[in-house]
Amino acid sequence: MADMTDATKRKEPEAEEAKPVEAKAEGSKPAAVKAEEPEAKRAKVANKPADPAVIRKQVEYYLSDENLKCDRFFSEKIASDKDGWLEMSLILSCNKMKALRCSPEDVVAALKDSKLELKDAGAAVRRPANAALPSLEAKPQHHQKKMLHAHDGGAVIVFKNVPAEQSWVQIKEALAKTLPPKVNIWFCSEVNDKSQCFAACPPFDGDLHLFEGMTLEVGSAKLKAEVCYGEALQAVLKNLPKHIRDKRERESKKRQKERNRPIVIGSQKFVNVGALRGKVKEIMNSRSDGEQLKPEGTDFKLIKALLDYHPKGAEKSKGMTGIKVAKSQQGDSRCFYMVKEDGADEDVSVKKCIDAIELDPPYVKVEKKAAAEGEEKAAVAGEEKKAAAEAEPASETKEEAKAEA
Repeated sequence: MADMTDATKRKEPEAEEAKPVEAKAEGSKPAAVKAEEPEAKRAKVANKPADPAVIRKQVEYYLSDENLKCDRFFSEKIASDKDGWLEMSLILSCNKMKALRCSPEDVVAALKDSKLELKDAGAAVRRPANAALPSLEAKPQHHQKKMLHAHDGGAVIVFKNVPAEQSWVQIKEALAKTLPPKVNIWFCSEVNDKSQCFAACPPFDGDLHLFEGMTLEVGSAKLKAEVCYGEALQAVLKNLPKHIRDKRERESKKRQKERNRPIVIGSQKFVNVGALRGKVKEIMNSRSDGEQLKPEGTDFKLIKALLDYHPKGAEKSKGMTGIKVAKSQQGDSRCFYMVKEDGADEDVSVKKCIDAIELDPPYVKVEKKAAAEGEEKAAVAGEEKKAAAEAEPASETKEEAKAEA
């Protein structure tokens, strides 16, 4: 028995030590071992209590005029209740609330000092004093980076709900009257069975801005222009004549080349927008969580200058005394925060700033004086070359005369 016990004791540590070796040898086991670690991390994150300030801010946003004017679903749900109540379960079903991992009790506690009203122990929530809902508006489009330059080669637009008595000819004539001089319509489709008419135009300054706010009066109808993106754009491009597609491709390459020029943000210059994006990433990665940027440093001045390009830059930067890097309130990413006078901080999307810059880059302007000097030097060089060319035949004539003598 003693021998068996010793043998067993000897085998036990060997078996334990052999496990890692077997795991390395077999391809399926390491994945299983690694899979356990994120699970433990997820459990740790799941137990972390949600920040009440973040919860309150998010719920108040859902019920704000800013959101409800574009949120048809919540607007209709609130309007369907005579007293304006919205079920808390609908709030909790939103993806951002799920990311916060908060319970109904967390929301009730977070809204303790909020102007929002609760009923039935937090079963429903409503706007202060059942405030009237804002009028619904079209939701602004936020295109992905790959879509920012989808119309570099020329805008493709669609007019919907075209009356049966109107044809593409009337639409083309009305569209032509709204375009800048010398801008001709490349293509205009027939009105399809869905009462839609598509048009393709050459690129020009401010083209997308013009089309996004355009309304044509065709007969008794008012047709609003919509710029095509995504699958709708691809479907139209497939049906465009080949020579029009080739034109768009050439114009697109031309614009891309023009865009690859130096830009200036604040007092700092970058070879292009990509270099700016890389610099911002470098600034963020070189800071630890909670670390503030030095106000006298170039990094602080760059991020501060970037805020001017944010859609709500002026509003967001009021009372700002500092900028720091910290973990985002949404997910595990990191972002920049504006530190305010009262010590509070507010996250800001620098991505929105750079996207705005990419749409309308602040290119470095060539100074007129430098350009004039360059032209003057070129003119002088040309005159000298011309004079030298005229002097050569004269020299040859003298030499010929000497030879004859």
